Amino acid sequence: MHRCLRIQELLSIIFRYVLVQETLARLARTCTDFRDPALNELWHTQNTILPLFKCLPRDAWVIKKKKFSITRKLTAPDFERIYFYCHRIKVFRHIFPSHSADLEDQVLAVIWSRKPSPGPLLCNVSEAELNGHCFNGLAIYPRLIIGPCIRKILLRVFEGSFTWSNVIAMLGKAAPLHLSSFVVFGETRNPCLESESLELLLTFRGVKTLAIAGMFLTSHAITIVGTLPALEDLRLSITEQQMQHYSPSDGNNFPLLTHLQISSETMNACRLLLMKIKSRTLQSLKVIQTGDIYWDLRGLFVTLHECNLASRLKRLALDNHFGYPFEIDARTLEPLEFFEHLRELSICQTCVDLDDNHLMQLAKALPHLRLLSFDEAHNPEIVPKCTFTGLQHLVQFCPKLEVLTLCIDARQIPIFSTQPDGEYPLGLHLTTLDLRAAPVSNASDVASYLIMLFPALAEFLTAYDCDEEEEDDAINRYCKIWSEVKELFKHVF
Repeated sequence: MHRCLRIQELLSIIFRYVLVQETLARLARTCTDFRDPALNELWHTQNTILPLFKCLPRDAWVIKKKKFSITRKLTAPDFERIYFYCHRIKVFRHIFPSHSADLEDQVLAVIWSRKPSPGPLLCNVSEAELNGHCFNGLAIYPRLIIGPCIRKILLRVFEGSFTWSNVIAMLGKAAPLHLSSFVVFGETRNPCLESESLELLLTFRGVKTLAIAGMFLTSHAITIVGTLPALEDLRLSITEQQMQHYSPSDGNNFPLLTHLQISSETMNACRLLLMKIKSRTLQSLKVIQTGDIYWDLRGLFVTLHECNLASRLKRLALDNHFGYPFEIDARTLEPLEFFEHLRELSICQTCVDLDDNHLMQLAKALPHLRLLSFDEAHNPEIVPKCTFTGLQHLVQFCPKLEVLTLCIDARQIPIFSTQPDGEYPLGLHLTTLDLRAAPVSNASDVASYLIMLFPALAEFLTAYDCDEEEEDDAINRYCKIWSEVKELFKHVF
C-alpha cells in the first residue's frame, strides 16, 4: 500500500466523500490503517442512539415488536464496545416526534445507571438536534448526549409541554465551553419564566446564533440579550407591551449583530425594537407578521430609514402567512430609494399594484439587487399591471439579479421595434424565475422570449398546479400553456 494511504489525516479527508455506510464498514475492516478514519466517518453523524445500544453483548438485549429492551443485568465490561464507538459521534440529529419510540421505557434508565463513567455517554458531540419532549421528566436522553463539547443545540418543540427548567439545569451541568448556537423551532405552551430565561442567558456568553422565536422573553431578558458580546444572529418574538417596557442597557447594544429576525403581531412592536437598539452592524433583517392586523409597509420602510438602517441593510425579508397580504404599490416602495446597498428583497404574501414604470423606478433605486421576490397570493380574477416590459426594466437596471419572483401579464411579448436601444436587455445572471399566477397565451413565443432574455436560466416556476383539474377554465388554460413552456425548456436547460 502506498505510504500516503497510511497518513490518518489524509484518509479522514478521503473517507468524507464515501457516502455509503456499508462501504465505510468494509474499509474499516480492510486494514489497521483504515480502521479509525473509516469508523470515525461511519459514526460521525447519528440520528438515533439505538445502533450504539446494539453494541452491548448480544445476550443482553432483544428487539420485540420493534422495541429494544434489556434482557439481563448489565456490568461495566458490557459497555466496552459502546465506549469504543461512542466518542466518534460528533453530530446527533434526532428529529422524530418521539425520542424513544424504538426503546422500551426503562432502557434509558438502565443504561444511565449501569454505564461505568458518569456524565454524558456521547461526550464528544458538538452538534445536537433534539425533540423538546425528551427534556421532560428525568430527561435522560439529552443527558446522555449533551456534554462539555457541545457547540450547537437545536430543539424542535412539537405540540405539548416543554420543561425549560430541565434545559437550563442540563446546560448548567454540562457547562459547555464553546456553545455558539442555540435554536428553538416551534412553540411551547409553557412560557419561560423570567428567572429561568435570565439563568439560561448566563450560559450564552459565547453564543453567535440565538433563535428563540417560539418563546417570549421579558423586556429585561432582551436587555441581557443585547449585551451578549458574540451574538451575530438573533431570532425572537416580541409584543408591543414588551417593547414599551424595553430599555437597552447603557453602552454598545448588540455589538456584533448582523442578522435579526423579529416575529410580532403588530408593526409598532417591531418599530419600537428597531428604534431602541439602533444597531450599527445589522445587515440582514427579517420581519414576520404573526397576527391578522393590517400592516402599512411604507411605515416600516420609513422606520428603517429613521433608524439609519436603510443604508446598511443588504437583505430584507417580510413574511406574512396568516393575516392580510402586504399591499405593495408605488407609494409603499418610495422609501426604498434610501436602501441603495440592498441585495435581497423578499415580501410574502403580497397584493401587488405596480406597473412597468414602477418596476423601472424600483430597479433604479436598488441597482445591486440579486434577489427580488413578491410572492403574490393566487387570484386569477386580477390581471397584473406589469408585463414583460417591466421584467426587462428589472434586468436592465439590476444587472446582477439572480432570483426573481413576480406575477406579470405574460400574454404579450414585447416586439423588437419597441426596444429603445435596438436590443433586448439580457439577464445574464438570472438563474431562477417564478412568474406565479401569470396569465399567458402563447407557449412558443413565451419560451423563445425567456430563452433569449435569460441564457443562464436553470429553474422556472409558476403557481399553477397542473396535476389537478380546476373549476375555472382560465386557470386550466393557463396551466396547460405553462406546462408547454416548461416542456419546451427541457430542450435547452
